[in-house]
Order: sequence, then structure tokens, then C-alpha cells
Amino acid sequence: MSELKLLDFRKKSQNSDFTSLFEKLILNKEISDEEIQYLLKTAIFFLNFGDTYLQKLGYKILVVYSNRYNDYKPLYDFAINKGFIPISKFIESKNSTEKDSFFEMFFSAFHENFKEQSYYLSNGQKKLTEFSNSSDKNLVIIAPTSYGKSEIIIKKILDNLNKKICVIVPSKALLAQTKKRLLNQSISDYQIQRVITHPEMYKGTEESFISVLTQERLLRLLQKNEELSLDLILIDEAHNIFGDKKDDERAILLAQVVIILKKRNPNISLNFYSPFIADFNNLKINQIELELESENIDEFIKTEKYFICDLRNGKNQLELYDQFSNQFFNTNIEYEDIFDLLLNENSKKNIIYLNRPMHIEELSNDLMDKIEDTFEIDDIEETISDFIHPNYKLINCIKKGIVYHHGGMPEMIRLYVEDIFSKYNFISFIITSSTLLEGINIPAEKIFLLSIKKGKNTNLTNSQFKNLIGRVNRFSEIFNNETGDLRLLEPNIYILKNKYTASNANIKNFVSQRARIESQIEDNINNVLLKTVGDLNIEEKEILKNSLESLENIEPNTTDLENPYYVQSEIAKLCYKNNINDFDIKTSEKQLIENLNNYKRQLFSIINNSNDLIEAIASIFFNEIDLKDSNISRLVNPPARRFYSMLVEWRSRSASYKEMISSFLRYWETLRGEDLLIYVGTKWGVDKRSFTDRMPLYIDLRNKDIPERVNIAILRIKEEQDFIEFNLLKYIEVLSELELVDHTFFDKVKYGSGDRKTIILLKNGFSIELAKCINKEEYNSLISFNLELDEVNINPAIISTMEENFENKILIFELKYHISFS
Repeated sequence: MSELKLLDFRKKSQNSDFTSLFEKLILNKEISDEEIQYLLKTAIFFLNFGDTYLQKLGYKILVVYSNRYNDYKPLYDFAINKGFIPISKFIESKNSTEKDSFFEMFFSAFHENFKEQSYYLSNGQKKLTEFSNSSDKNLVIIAPTSYGKSEIIIKKILDNLNKKICVIVPSKALLAQTKKRLLNQSISDYQIQRVITHPEMYKGTEESFISVLTQERLLRLLQKNEELSLDLILIDEAHNIFGDKKDDERAILLAQVVIILKKRNPNISLNFYSPFIADFNNLKINQIELELESENIDEFIKTEKYFICDLRNGKNQLELYDQFSNQFFNTNIEYEDIFDLLLNENSKKNIIYLNRPMHIEELSNDLMDKIEDTFEIDDIEETISDFIHPNYKLINCIKKGIVYHHGGMPEMIRLYVEDIFSKYNFISFIITSSTLLEGINIPAEKIFLLSIKKGKNTNLTNSQFKNLIGRVNRFSEIFNNETGDLRLLEPNIYILKNKYTASNANIKNFVSQRARIESQIEDNINNVLLKTVGDLNIEEKEILKNSLESLENIEPNTTDLENPYYVQSEIAKLCYKNNINDFDIKTSEKQLIENLNNYKRQLFSIINNSNDLIEAIASIFFNEIDLKDSNISRLVNPPARRFYSMLVEWRSRSASYKEMISSFLRYWETLRGEDLLIYVGTKWGVDKRSFTDRMPLYIDLRNKDIPERVNIAILRIKEEQDFIEFNLLKYIEVLSELELVDHTFFDKVKYGSGDRKTIILLKNGFSIELAKCINKEEYNSLISFNLELDEVNINPAIISTMEENFENKILIFELKYHISFS
């Protein structure tokens, strides 16, 4: 019998019995035994004689039937034959009876071939794991989100402990998560004790090591250690190398780092891990020879249910989208507004996605007002109040079973939010942004998309959409021995048009294009280092030339660029070394030299205070220099320099969040009238200063109460801390290397402390708050330092001692990320 194709089936099935019966099944309408038998027979036919898409339709029928009627025999038979071992093993374990037949005993024993520690792999997962560990070649591992790529990466590391290894991750949050996973691993009698997460943790004497770094930190490590070469690189979320736009600095930087690594060790093994790459050859970088082998698994263990509802234009009908027929079915359910829908359709754990952090804060506030139940959270409230501020809005949200998560929150608060959302059953909603796309793992049964965009004007791409919805119902939740449920094989995805969605947005078209079963992932290549030169336009060719020239000045003789220009002055070389890209270093070199010489002629002493430091940065790097970046150009203005001088001074004495918030509140109390229009930029702006303003860039504090001002202060502090960390500190490093800054003062600015032991803790990845906490006399017996090697060893018993001393639980929580528990 020839294979039936999806498109042919669609034509033949219009207005057929199958279409009406399938609609009954998925909408949970009344259906007869004969009709069920017909659907099951059709499912078997699809599974055996249909194309891949029809096989997925047949599978969906089995899953929906099994969950609806609690009859898992058909699904069990299929799972055994298809190699969906986690499903068949779960069904077997939940229906355990005395195995009295040969076949039952045989299949039970067969399952054990797929056991990995305490869980079971599918045939596809096992294939991926074996492929990943079978070779030292350059590999590309492509598998859906929540498919266990993190476990594959960890297994690869454990099998190569004699090598110099780096896992490249896209964010600091994923860095902390990966480090924690590694420290919790053991093999035989070996326990991982140390993971390098910062360039300054590298001692230079290691014959082998494990590191987890962002591309920025890895580049810094390579620049500080010109002889260092690595053996094994594992690039997580590797599709990020394609870039979101043609001048995506982080994507270009990732490619540059790979080029340097390959130049230093031609035999290096590069492994790329991603949920969605259409053609693995698109990962090849033009400046290096890179032969790749790929394994792509497209198992369909989960089968999504897509719901849409237009709550903006008064339609309010909940519809179910069928990705196989590309039709929308009316559920005959209506909702008054977004809150009515969320509170009636929610499950135990729910993700709400929004594009803008400002909208996340707004929705959390509004949703909180709609929830009547209030939970006792004395312990959590005390912890957050003590760590940051009693008036932090997050506290009241948690009382209503809501948390939010975005880049405007302190890093440890974000990690703590992920932790309490996972731990506490009463917290049912997490409202979050695209930070969730970066591999963050949290339990959730449903996801509600209140926005279909990522960034300013761009809709979620196919890969971003599928990556996002793949965060729901991870395998570890579905197949959990105690709490698992095969109904989670049907993740519920809601795409909702509401006030946070553009009025002209067509969510039906969006869902049809993204979720239709034959919808294909495309690699949108924006990184000029991955593109063929002949395909570049004039602007892209200029970006490519600058990227290669920058790389040559960082790592000479690395590219095929003809006649590259090498800067000659120390200051220009240091600008390249510190990855300064706010201006063209090459064309600005002459002016930089002149500015530096002028500054030195006027300099009476070494810089030892924040005011002189900021003024030096402005005088040397910005005077008569064409700045590309509007963020750094703010320092051209004297009031801005005074403001950042204050922030740097706070940083130098490691001021706490509470101190900084209080300072903001006191300062705002002195303002009157229009001075209370506070600049916050495009991300948080809701007000305009005058009618001539093109965009709202301000928040008017005149109508804000104390709790609201506290939250605005927290947002401002986090934004400005990031600006200092990622923008300003580069210039401070250059000034230090030019020996213009007092060493003790530089340590205070860079680390927030001049204490040697505290600095060692900071170099090993500890936050300043935690470092100050545990570097106290009562913990001396539990911590030992090697001042020569910048090493610290911590006895795990410190956790219980900190608990006995009633230390803040966020600090105790953070410390667990740094300790290896045997």
C-alpha cells in the first residue's frame, strides 16, 4: 500500500466523517463506541501508511483517546514499537501487576536498556546520547526543547574530565543553572568540585578543568591568557550564533571566539546544541575549516493543543486550532476579559509570556487584584524584605500566587523566583519575558502568550515560538514517578489577543503559520561571519571588515583579511582587548592618544575617587570622538557624569540594595514639579516630558506612592548596575592597565571590596552580598583560602550553620550554587 500524504488527506477528508469525529474527540464532545473504534482504526492506518505528518495525527488520536478514557493499552503498544520508552515504562509502572506472561517480563526487561540513572530515555534520546559521546569530531545535536540536551551536555563532560572544557551559554542565568547541575553530578568516586565561571578563576596551572562561560567571559579569558587553548567546547543554544540582526554584536562575538579557539588548537572538538537548526551546515564559519557531523531527532512524544481567543475586538470566543487540518474549532466557551480566561483556564503551574518587562509588571499588578485568595508567606516575605525592601511589589504578588521574571530584576531575585515557583504549589503563575527562551527550566503545564512579539517590532519566529512553547511539560514532569501524568503529553498553548497585542495583529494567521504541522523551521542567518561574502550588501561588507579587523587586533594572524590594520598605541590595543565597540577604535586612535596625553599633562595624582574616575573616562574616550552608542554617550553630559560618579561610589563600598533604594527615595523627595519626571528610557517609559517628544521615555513620580517608587528605584538600580558592569567597567579596566588608577581603589570599584578574601570569593563567582556574609569570623572554621592561587574551599556544613544564624535565605540559596554536595 502506498503512503498517504497529508495534503491528499486534507482534500479527501473535507466534510468527511473523520473530520467531524476527530472534532468530537479533541473537543471532548459525546462520542459513541463505534465512532471511537473508527478513529482508532484510522489512527493505526495513519501510523503505518501515512507520511510523518499523518503519523503525528495518528499518535495524537491515541494520546487524546488514552487520556480521555484512561485506557492506555493502544498507546502502550505504539510506544513500545516506536521506542517511546518513557511512555511505555510509565504506563507499566502505573499499572504494575504481577508479570505473569513472557511478553510482559520481556518488555519490562527491555525497558532497562534505556535506563539512565533514575530515568528512562526514548530511542531518540538514547541515539542522541550515543552520538554525542561517540566521537571527538565536531558535532551538531538538534533536538526539541525539553528533550534532555542539558543531560547530554553533562554526560559529555563527565566522559571527558581529563580535558580542558568550556560550556558556552548565552546568559548569566543559564551559567548559574549549568554550574549547579555540574556540581551536583558525580561519577564513580569522583565528585566535581570546581567549575570556572569567571575569567579570574583560571589559575594558569590547570592541566584539565571544566568552565561554564558566556562568550564575553570566554573572550576575556582567552585575552588574559594568550597561551591558553581548549580541547572541548560545548555551545548551548547554538542557534544564537545566527544573530537577530546583521550587526548583532553577541552573535559576531560568539563566532569570533570560535575562530580564536580553532586557531589556538586546530584539533579542538566543537559541539553545537540547539532545539532548532534547519541546516547544520549554516553553523560553519567562513574563517575556519569546520567539518560537522549532525544528529537531528524529531520524535513527537508531546502533541500540543492550541487555543486562541480574541479578547481585544469583542469576539471573546475560545477556539481550538487543529494543526493537522489547519482549522479552528469553536469550543462554545466565552470569556469576559483576559483575567476571566486566565483564572478559568489555568492549571497548577502556568507561564504567561509578555514581550515587554513594563507589561509584565503591569499585568502582575492587575492580575493580583483579581485573585481573592491570599496565602501566608511569612518566610518568603521576610527573606525578600530583608534582602531588598519590604515594599517590593513582588511580595504582594507572591501572596496571591503570582511571581514575575524579567531582566529588570536583581539576578539573585530572578533565580530565587525560579526556585520558589518550582517548590511551592500555591504559586501558580509566573509572568515572564523572552528570558525564558534562554534555556531556563521551570515546571509548567500551560503557557499563555499575551504577546506574539520578541523585541521591538518582530513577531516570534517559528523557532522562537516552538522553543518557547517547548518549555511547557518537560519530560521530567510528565514522567515523574510520584507526580507524573500522561495528560501532560498534551500541553495547552493559549495565544490571546488583548491590550498587550497590536490592534492589527492577526493571531489566527500567526498560529496557522507557526503551529501548522508542516510548518518548517528556517535558519535566518544574520551573522556576517557565517555568510558568503558574495551575498553581502555594502553595509554588511563593512560590518564584516570591521569584525575581522577587530579580531586581528585581538588575535593577530587569525583571519584571511588582506592587509589588516593593526593599531600601534597601547590605549587602542587595550580598547580592543577590552572589547570596546562604542566607537571606531582604528579611526579614533589618533584622538585617543591626544586625549590621553592631554589628560596626563593635567593629571596631578593617580585616580582614587569616583568623580575623578568618571571625568577621566569622559576626557580620554569621549572628547572629540564619534560615539556610535547612545547609551555611553550620556556621559558627555556633566549631570550624567555626576550621577554615575555617585553610582560608582556606591559600588566601591558595596552599598546594599536597601541603601541604594533609600538614597533614591530621599533624592526624589527633594524634587518638585517637572523634575519628578524621571528618565527611564524606552524599556520602561510611559510619559513624555513635552509634546515634542517622539517616544515616552519618562515616568512621572508625582502620581506614584511609596511602594511604586520603591519598585521604580529597583528597576533603575538594576539597569544602571548593568550599564556599569557591561559598558562602563571596560573603560575602567583600560585606565587601570594604563596605570592611571590606584590599585586599591580599582579593586573596590571592580569588586565592591578591597578585602583580599572577599575578592577571592567574588572571583569565584559569589555575589558581593554573599561574600560579605560568609567572610565573617563565625564562618572561619568552615572556609579556607589559598591567597596565592585565589582558591576557596567551603565545608558544606556552612549551610546548616547559616540557617542556625538566621542568615537571609536568598544568600543560603545562592551558596548552594557554589558548593559540591557529595
